[in-house]
Amino acid sequence: MRFLICTLVFFIFTTAICPDIAMSQNNQNINPVLQKKQQQNKPNSKGQLAMKYYREKEYQKALELYEQLYTANPSNYYYNYLFNCYNVLKEYKKADRLVRQHRKRNPTNSKYLIDEAYIADLSGNGKKSKKILNKLIDNLPSQRNQIMQITSSLQAKGYANIAVEVYKKASSESGSNYSYGFEIGDAYMYSGNYSLMINSYLNHLILVPTDMQRVKSKLRMVMQMDINSNLTGILKSKLLEYSQNNPDNLQLADMLLWFSMQTKDFDMAFRQARSIDMRFDNAEKNMMELAYIAYSNYNYEVAANAYGYVKNKKVNGQYTTDAWVGYYLAVCMSADENQDTDMSTYEDLEEQGIEAVNELGINNITSDLIVQLSEITAFKLSKYKEAIEMLEIALMNPSLKSKKQAELKIVLADILLADDKIWDATLLYSQVESEMKNEPIGHEAKLKNAKVFYYAGEFDWAATRLDVLKSATSKLISNDAIDLSLFISEMRDEDTLGFTLRKFAGADLYVYQGKLDSALFLLNKIENNPSAYISKEYALFKKAQILVKLGNVKEADSVYNLLISLYPTSFKTDNALYERAELLRTTNNLEEAKKLYLIIMTDYPESIFAAKARKIYRINEENEQLGDKNYILNSDY
Repeated sequence: MRFLICTLVFFIFTTAICPDIAMSQNNQNINPVLQKKQQQNKPNSKGQLAMKYYREKEYQKALELYEQLYTANPSNYYYNYLFNCYNVLKEYKKADRLVRQHRKRNPTNSKYLIDEAYIADLSGNGKKSKKILNKLIDNLPSQRNQIMQITSSLQAKGYANIAVEVYKKASSESGSNYSYGFEIGDAYMYSGNYSLMINSYLNHLILVPTDMQRVKSKLRMVMQMDINSNLTGILKSKLLEYSQNNPDNLQLADMLLWFSMQTKDFDMAFRQARSIDMRFDNAEKNMMELAYIAYSNYNYEVAANAYGYVKNKKVNGQYTTDAWVGYYLAVCMSADENQDTDMSTYEDLEEQGIEAVNELGINNITSDLIVQLSEITAFKLSKYKEAIEMLEIALMNPSLKSKKQAELKIVLADILLADDKIWDATLLYSQVESEMKNEPIGHEAKLKNAKVFYYAGEFDWAATRLDVLKSATSKLISNDAIDLSLFISEMRDEDTLGFTLRKFAGADLYVYQGKLDSALFLLNKIENNPSAYISKEYALFKKAQILVKLGNVKEADSVYNLLISLYPTSFKTDNALYERAELLRTTNNLEEAKKLYLIIMTDYPESIFAAKARKIYRINEENEQLGDKNYILNSDY
């Protein structure tokens, strides 16, 4: 909030001290006659010297020159600079004399009346200032553009409250058909009265529903400057109050939904979206948008509730299929994130997925559901044959778009690889590579194919494909390709015969296939090799990852710590620090995790994990200050 106030004060100050900035903007649309007149008033060499002194804040020197220039040519241009010089140097009597003299030349311009009130205030004569401003309010013009000019001048001099009075009086005049509600809200914002500002915007919205986007844009801007979240709390309270007092106003209900989405309060957003649909009907679009945004922010519970709400309406509408698919994906992701999810849960999810496919059929929308269902059937329930048959049947559907076919083929290849049908998998990956050559999914297939060759011990073939992928448009694919390529190169340098690299390849394939004990066996052999050095770093890192999968948290933490202690300058050290920090954070050891995040931020600033560590550290610091113990558990930022 301090930042907002400082920004506004800066705006007001610069407008008062440097009117040429504001004037340059206003002069863009003047007519040719005025433009010619202005060109005649442009500063000569003396004027340029005066401007130089003014910009360098040598106001006494600038004052002497501007007095001469104004005497020779009493234009508005010279008046503004001379007026500002008097004010800065506290020459209030001279400033007052200048204003009254200049106002006689411009009797219809209220700006100079406001300048006179401003000088009276600066010189300590508040009574005179009030009298002048009251006179201004009592004699307001009827034209809207003149009202806007007056209020602009008032706000530039810090009279935001007086500007509010002007707006209110102008709107109450007979014949006025404009409420100035939005402008009144702006004036309250400049004065720092945010409660009345929000009232004005919401009252304006009730009167002018078509200004919804305009009000949202203004509130979004103000919220972005609200560092301490003070304004956010006021806004939430006001929106709840207005919505409760106006239950039949769709715009206010929509505004409360919008606010809850902006603040990522997805539980509140779900309640509000459901309320809007129940009160105004046919508001499924709001619920679908909420579901999508909640899913994108890893809030799978709210996403499932929102998609499920639309799905369960039993209406064969435009969102039914999308809602079914979204619901299924959300509940599957929620199950994957829960460490306590058991086999029976995945069996239930398999039944739900089969039911959905039977009800909705195979099409471009349900193909995403089929992908998720086949992965559960294969990787969670180890029913490879059933999953393969499911995908092969789906691929027989001629209506599927090429991208959807490619996605199904990649998943089918993944399952074939897990089922030890390595060369069948590589044929499918190669098909997708060829068919989607310039698409991201084609690059993904090429990376997976490179890994197949790596698993099979065909390291030259793997390296060739990885070199191509280093320049892939997808940063994730490019980084994975670079990491694997570098790993192959380092292992070959250490063991030119390739025995160690083959053990790593075998261990990685075992991990992919879920044979974790077999993978640990090979990694232990590498770790215990007395001639190993670089390979031992990788073995420890991969071993720790496997132990996490097995649920051996303490042992995994110990292995990460050993790697960090033995190899502080290793290529994998920053990675190990980050993985260990995440392990500690997600097992409620936040204080130790924060120490590791700090080490990454300070000792490894160039690491790709530094930005992630900084963001997680900052978010958890904010949550601690708010007393919120529900720390973010997903690290995919």
